[in-house]
Amino acid sequence: MSDGPYDSDLLSLEETRGLAPWADLCGPSDLFCTPRWLAVEQTGTGPWVPAAHGCLVTGRDGRLIAGATLQSFDHGVDDDTCRVDLMVRALPQSRGLSDAAMASGLLPSLTCGGWFNSTVMIAPGASEGESEAARRALLARAVDVGRAWACASMCLPYVDASDSALRQVLREDGYLELPAPDRHVLSCDHPNLESYLATLPSRRRVRRRKELRICREAGVTTDHLPLDNSTVERVGILAHNLERKYGQSSSARQLTEWFAAIATHLTASVFTASLKGEVVAMTLWLHHADRMYGFHAGFDYKAGRGLPLYSLVGYHLPVSYGCSAPEIRVLEYGISADEAKRLRGTTALPQLLYLKPLTPAARECVERLADGVRPAVVE
Repeated sequence: MSDGPYDSDLLSLEETRGLAPWADLCGPSDLFCTPRWLAVEQTGTGPWVPAAHGCLVTGRDGRLIAGATLQSFDHGVDDDTCRVDLMVRALPQSRGLSDAAMASGLLPSLTCGGWFNSTVMIAPGASEGESEAARRALLARAVDVGRAWACASMCLPYVDASDSALRQVLREDGYLELPAPDRHVLSCDHPNLESYLATLPSRRRVRRRKELRICREAGVTTDHLPLDNSTVERVGILAHNLERKYGQSSSARQLTEWFAAIATHLTASVFTASLKGEVVAMTLWLHHADRMYGFHAGFDYKAGRGLPLYSLVGYHLPVSYGCSAPEIRVLEYGISADEAKRLRGTTALPQLLYLKPLTPAARECVERLADGVRPAVVE
């Protein structure tokens, strides 16, 4: 084994996309680090545009060993998937800290490892010693980048609780460990939809079948379509309806442009429900490796009132497709709506939020949060 130093370099998204070994770092759970997703991010479209972005790569003697995405988010984004002050605000540990205090203390914040399955990716075949050293070197350089980008804090917001190696480094580096929402996945290891339904408890199974019957009797028709120029506008409008319902400030144009960029660079499926020829509900799924990622949903709430369209387009249709498509093994349902997902058979994967202050104001905020922290996960 060579004994040269570990060097970390900050690359632009364009440079990273052109780096062949980067793609080898990306596993099935790393869609939002892949060159194809970086191409979407490079367009600067959508409601989650970071103030700054790049990728860190760490290697030794010319061999890439570790990599991570970096994004700086500030007040320009209002979604709690990306904004660490909004993530923390939902926790009981934040009692006694005002929204303004958390925003002014923690923003801008550097998100390391992405806003989905936050991680430091490690090259296949790297030894345990190499992995640990490269991980430490990369995280140390990330702190330097955060300070250079005038970030008040740095976070890895959705760390897999089973990633003990990464968690140990973060603890030793002084990150505060906080609870994060579970990430939900659903296995497609069933020959068809009926086989999947048969795995549910009797009462839930009866309810799921009743949902299908209600939609059928109401004249709802369904389809599985590609995300492309023929579908992107209606998908954007329906998604905007959902975002308005939950108080998001994104516009229909932002979402449509975002989805158009996704259609250009990724393979994406849209599962739709229609009434009288008009699409009134949809879910958007992105394909990567052996899984589909549930990315967005949207509804015409007036036209679909009283119908179980959420279950239809969010579960029945993608599960049916996933079970019938040999290349799909897992559906990624992400975070939030825990109870609805568990009732439909998902598996919850525990996650943790790691937060590090980079300024005195952030340190004061983090110390206040630490006062109310109990161990997030019992090991």
